[in-house]
Formats: sequence, C-alpha cells, structure tokens
Amino acid sequence: MAGIDSIIDRILKDARESADARVVRAEEDAGKLIEKKKAQAKEEEARMLKEAEAIIASQAKQQRATQNTKSQRRILTERVAMIDEIIAEAKKRIRSLPSAERLAMVKSFVLANSEGADGELILSEADKKDLPGSFLEELSKETNSTIKLSDRTGDFEAGCILICGDYEYNGTIDAIVADKENEIRDTINQVLFAKK
Repeated sequence: MAGIDSIIDRILKDARESADARVVRAEEDAGKLIEKKKAQAKEEEARMLKEAEAIIASQAKQQRATQNTKSQRRILTERVAMIDEIIAEAKKRIRSLPSAERLAMVKSFVLANSEGADGELILSEADKKDLPGSFLEELSKETNSTIKLSDRTGDFEAGCILICGDYEYNGTIDAIVADKENEIRDTINQVLFAKK
C-alpha cells in the first residue's frame, strides 16, 4: 500500500505544482491583461480628450463667427439707420429752404426735362402761393416753349411735376431722392465710413 500512497502523493504533488504554476501563469497573464487594458484605457482617454478639445475648439470658432456676423449685422443696421436719418434731414432742410431757392430748384428741373416742349407745371401749395409773376414767363423763354401753371396744387412739399404732352416728369423731392437713393446712400456711406 505504501507504493500506492507514494504514487497518489506524487500525483497530488504534481497536480499542486501544476495548479500553482497555472495560478502563477494566470496571475502573470491577468497582470499583463490589466496593464494592457490600462494602456488601452489611457489611449482611449487621450483620444476622447483630443476629440472633446476639437469639438470645443470648433464650437468656440463657430461662436466667434456667429458673434462676428451678429456684430457686422448690428453695425450695418446702425449705418443704414444713420444714412436714413441723414436723408430725412436733407429732405427736411430742402422743404424748409426759402421760397426763392425752392423755385430755383423747380426752374433747374424744368430746364433739364422740358426739352423745348410746351408743358404744364404743378407746384406745391406753398410754392404756388410764393410764385413771382415773371417766373413762368422767364421759364417759357428759357425753354423756348410755353410753360403754364396748373390749376391743381401738388400734394407734396417741395419740387414740382412737369407735364409735357403724354409725359409726366416727377421732380418732387421725394421722387428725386427715391430715384437716386442708391447713389445717395453710396455717397453718404463713402463720406461717413470710408477707411482712412
């Protein structure tokens, strides 16, 4: 029986040594796996951090662009408002010119547009009231035509309307400004906002 016990002891000893070796190998493998997973986790963390930084940088860039666009819109809105105020002030000043100066503008408009054709002149109530007796005679002489005053009064404050046959020329201040509005706006913009 001693031989069997010694064989059993030997088998148990070999089994223990084999189990211990497997445990040591398993612990080593587990340690390597843990180190590998730690390294992978660090790489993943670094990758995620880099992606997050890229997203944050992109969002910051987009916010700066949005703020810049908003600022540019605000500046443009302010410029347009300022130009509108200047145009309104110019119209107001023209309307408040002395009668002689307003009539000089009417004369200039008629001379530029009548082209020698007979015409009918419509004036504002104020200009019609202040019209000197010689005005139409002088105007007719200078245009080589007959310019008559209309019985109608214009519903405007400054300027005139000239009717020559089938053609009607609107020389009211509002019509002139509307016709040349883009040009006027460009000029004001260049004067006020040109970079020096």
